[in-house]
Amino acid sequence: MAFEAIFQPINIGSVEIKNRLVAGPMNTLFAQSTAGYVNEQVLAYYAARAKGGCGLVITEAALGTRQAARFPAWSNLLCYEQSHIPGLNELVETCHDFGSRVFIQLSPGFGRQGNSPVGEPSPAPSDGVPYEITADNMPRAFRALFTKIMPSIPGPATRGMTVEEIQSEHDEFATSAELAVRAEFDGIEIHCPHGYLGQQFLSPRSNKRTDQYGGSLENRMRFIVELVQKTIAAVPPGFPVGIRLSADEHMPDGVTLDEMKVVARKLEDLDIAYIHMSSGSYEAISWLFPGDDAIMVDEAKAFKDSVSIPIIATSIHDPKTVDKVISEGKADMVSLARAHFADPEWPNKVKAGGADDIERCRRDFYCVCRFLLGLPVRCHRNTNLGREKYMPEYWRSAGAKGIEVLPRYLR
Repeated sequence: MAFEAIFQPINIGSVEIKNRLVAGPMNTLFAQSTAGYVNEQVLAYYAARAKGGCGLVITEAALGTRQAARFPAWSNLLCYEQSHIPGLNELVETCHDFGSRVFIQLSPGFGRQGNSPVGEPSPAPSDGVPYEITADNMPRAFRALFTKIMPSIPGPATRGMTVEEIQSEHDEFATSAELAVRAEFDGIEIHCPHGYLGQQFLSPRSNKRTDQYGGSLENRMRFIVELVQKTIAAVPPGFPVGIRLSADEHMPDGVTLDEMKVVARKLEDLDIAYIHMSSGSYEAISWLFPGDDAIMVDEAKAFKDSVSIPIIATSIHDPKTVDKVISEGKADMVSLARAHFADPEWPNKVKAGGADDIERCRRDFYCVCRFLLGLPVRCHRNTNLGREKYMPEYWRSAGAKGIEVLPRYLR
């Protein structure tokens, strides 16, 4: 078989995954109409990615505390109370019925990159440190499209979280992790990349604190360390808990690759199951949403050389490069995000020898610009993105046979 490395199984903790391809987490805004609850379009969107042949689906960021949910990225899935669980469980069953494992990406919040519908200052590491997306940090195609609408995106005002508030948020997040287990997800990915709240605590650019959560790298990583410790303690032994991190902020006074390798080794010591790589932030958006293929591979390799747990690389759209990265040991898996917007059948086509038939992402940033404007994502390559609920091939059938999973609390 061509692309043999891609289609080798892999284990993350106790969970076997049939290949090395991940349907990557992307905020779609499909749950906006149901205020963060799972709906038919959400189910059909994930069904399409699972049916397309990836071994693992990782959901978009689901907000894991009530406070985080007050400051969404326009709209996100929610996972912090019992009423969210039936819909999330149906999402799990849908992915299983279409042959894929599924992890929930659980977020402690967006901090200075969140949006308050009523203009509240965003809870963040420090007072008065907003962000701004400017044209000079945008990829060329993105700049050409977005600056027709506005010259920059200023972030909201921020307020520094108290120590008591941080610890209370961690406790609530751990309870939400228990709910994710009850919803039968196969694993949890803690969301700390891209200049969101976890990375804001890591970064001297946004963290100006002088207490135990600021200053030295040991202090700046304390927010994430305590979050990981409480999350792992809340779930059953062996249940996979991974994390998504940006390898380098790529901004003045930002957190660096060398510092992030230290963070990665600390998290491995805490029994984190894997690290899902990314880079940049919304301020360094040309790294978060690069205009070229495979620009984060060297950073993934740096992480791979620093730890022994699985590393998931991202933003590699060409299947030959994906296979090469995995076969050369630069990463263990690759997540497809915008590439999966453009063609949910990417894995099946490659496996069947039809790599040339893939609808390739144009990297024209149409999906990202719609998201930044608060609109559900769409794609010039795939006009069915956002309309999957109307397509019967993505509906679950009666008596469907997928991955049979007995709830962990009943085993």
